[in-house]
Amino acid sequence: MAGRIPKNGATAALVAVAALLMLSLLLDLTGGVAEATTLGVALLVAVVVVVAVLRGAHRRVVACARNAARHRPGAVVVPGVTTAEMPAIARHQGSSARGWSSAGGSAVAVVVTPTGLEVWGRRDTAPRWVVQRTRDGVTSNTAAFGGREVPAVWAHDGLAAVVFVPAYRPLRASAGMVGDDVGRALADLGADPDGRSADDDVMM
Repeated sequence: MAGRIPKNGATAALVAVAALLMLSLLLDLTGGVAEATTLGVALLVAVVVVVAVLRGAHRRVVACARNAARHRPGAVVVPGVTTAEMPAIARHQGSSARGWSSAGGSAVAVVVTPTGLEVWGRRDTAPRWVVQRTRDGVTSNTAAFGGREVPAVWAHDGLAAVVFVPAYRPLRASAGMVGDDVGRALADLGADPDGRSADDDVMM
């Protein structure tokens, strides 16, 4: 699988903050500091909720990529999250948009084959649809994500398309912070910045 997803340090940092808050709460409780305890409880709850949401997002992206990789052993798999355009694209293809939020941010994986780019959902047993690989068919542009525009990968063949935010770093991608991951995804999907055809450099 091409896009190995690293364990993100952000979750570990939040867990550490939660642990420190719990320790502080215990000290406040033993010292009888009521106001500090109330504030500490509120902060702890907020941190726990954020940690749970981020861990859930990370797990879903990892699970989706691993599911696609199991069905396509040895193939390049690009992990990602959907954009707001994806449910409409799925309907246009006559495919399911099951599990995909209309605002974007749901787990998706794109598998590279010699002739096409397969679009996979988290529990799919087959690709939802396939975008044929064509010259200049994979590009970068902005896409709608959570009510704003973020950098995204666009792949199209004139009939089918896929638009997603690459999620090699799932927590950052879930917040729409893509960084240089779009460039990495373009390379993994076979796009070539020198203008060669994708067919000249098939990633396997």
